[in-house]
Amino acid sequence: MKSALLSTNPHAPLPTSLRSLLSSLWRNRELIAQMTRREVVGRYKGSILGLSWSFFNPVLMLSVYTFVFSVVFKARWISDGEESQIQFAVVLFAGMIVHSLFAEVLNRAPGLILSNINYVKKVVFPLDTLPVIAMCAALFHYIVSLVRLFLVSKNQKGLC
Repeated sequence: MKSALLSTNPHAPLPTSLRSLLSSLWRNRELIAQMTRREVVGRYKGSILGLSWSFFNPVLMLSVYTFVFSVVFKARWISDGEESQIQFAVVLFAGMIVHSLFAEVLNRAPGLILSNINYVKKVVFPLDTLPVIAMCAALFHYIVSLVRLFLVSKNQKGLC
């Protein structure tokens, strides 16, 4: 009976065990999926290219970085062999997508509560879902970039 009262009282202290956190995330999985979708679509809402920016932005950054590091600075990954610009770009892109995942998550983490103040103040809302939503949105962009990396590296191996 006491557990039933705790689940209906929004002001009751929440359990802090890992098991309770995972069960809360499992109960709110539909909310997490819906808000992640909203977060990904809302990021590019109002732009001309829309969701396709998640494809073009990393490609444009990669082309600039590849030009600057391989042409201007003449950086090389392989010191003793011949390296093409495509090979250089593939290695650079692999590092860029991992960096962008961690950078996005770490940059958004401090402002999660302040950027979602309507959910925090006005409604009984599971706050433990906010970091998961931010991580899932970052993982979406990571997976899109990872698919591009696999396609380019597969085509690169076919060229050799």
